[in-house]
Amino acid sequence: MKEDIFKSHLKKKSQSKLALSISLFIVLLTSTGYIFNSKGVIFLFYISCFVFLYNLVIHFLLEKFDI
Repeated sequence: MKEDIFKSHLKKKSQSKLALSISLFIVLLTSTGYIFNSKGVIFLFYISCFVFLYNLVIHFLLEKFDI
């Protein structure tokens, strides 16, 4: 039983790191203007920044409080 909880927690941590790295990559991609500079890309930038901050908070909570 304890092993399953431990594996589940490690799985959540690894998924959090993956989501954080993917959202950071998207933020960097849209912020550098690599894709065509348009209103759609600016909108994607704001959405990806929100997603990045959300993932950062989740990752911080998992690391700090071992949720």
